[in-house]
Amino acid sequence: MNYLSQYTVQFSGLKEGAHLFDFSIDDRFFTGFEESEITKGSVMVQVKLEKRSTYLRLIFKLEGEVELICDRCLDNYMQPVKSSYPMLVKFSETETDDGDEVIYIHPGAHQVEIAKLIYEFIVLSIPIRHVHPEGKNGKTLCNPDMLHKLDEYKSPDLEQSSPIDPRWDDLKKIIDK
Repeated sequence: MNYLSQYTVQFSGLKEGAHLFDFSIDDRFFTGFEESEITKGSVMVQVKLEKRSTYLRLIFKLEGEVELICDRCLDNYMQPVKSSYPMLVKFSETETDDGDEVIYIHPGAHQVEIAKLIYEFIVLSIPIRHVHPEGKNGKTLCNPDMLHKLDEYKSPDLEQSSPIDPRWDDLKKIIDK
């Protein structure tokens, strides 16, 4: 049995109205997605299902943390994730383009597979720049040895030692006006 198959919402047999489903995301969840930049994490997902006769409305609430690699020092760190995403499920035999917040399932379907949606929402919750958060004292939690090494290779005299291309002088005149 596929591990990700447990991330489905059975809606057949439910009465119209709101229903809650809770899912726990762990390290094993992320192995089900090839080339995932996330390999470890712990995220709680609550799915609120609003069942209607012609559609389903899903609201995903995510809260937890995932392990990422810091872009600055290359150490692993835990990135908090917390977000909420709506999704509309329509019943149709043909799929049309109604946007990113609408998916289509067959009218005879009894469940919605949400593992891929959960994964995408976790990825969307991650900031573009992966950097250690600041500590309580306002200092970065990055690896101090790596930061020291980066400072060694940073050359403050680089800009002053290289001659400035004369073509930029005219642009600087325009900016200074």
